[in-house]
Amino acid sequence: MHDVISFPAAPTQALIERYLVHAHPHPRSYQPAKLIALRREQGVMNRLYRTERELILRPAEAIAPQVQRLSMEQQRRLLGYMEARRTSFGFDESATYKFYLLEVAYELRHLPRTSQPLRAHTYYQLEELLSGRPFVLHATARSRH
Repeated sequence: MHDVISFPAAPTQALIERYLVHAHPHPRSYQPAKLIALRREQGVMNRLYRTERELILRPAEAIAPQVQRLSMEQQRRLLGYMEARRTSFGFDESATYKFYLLEVAYELRHLPRTSQPLRAHTYYQLEELLSGRPFVLHATARSRH
């Protein structure tokens, strides 16, 4: 298992931080990781998140039965995120999505960033992201050095 999976999230970053929810089309062949980092513009990462819950949902369908197991706070966050995203960035209405309910695990005050823009997910070792270095190497690049 990897320490951290990092996703590009610049267009939805404000929504993710407001509701502590992230979503992507499902299924994807991501390998498991303990933490999530979301990349802003220019690959900047400001936080690491733990996952409270993961849900597989179709945003176009009624989701009340699937979210009834969540706490009221989690329901508020998830439904708020879905509504805000639907009216801004949007969802592919025919798709299934994986939703992550997040909690902040680490603040990355030194704002580490990728050395070049990455359009896809990538993996990091936790020590690399906590190193204080301004530019960080993803796990594959790091293993080559």
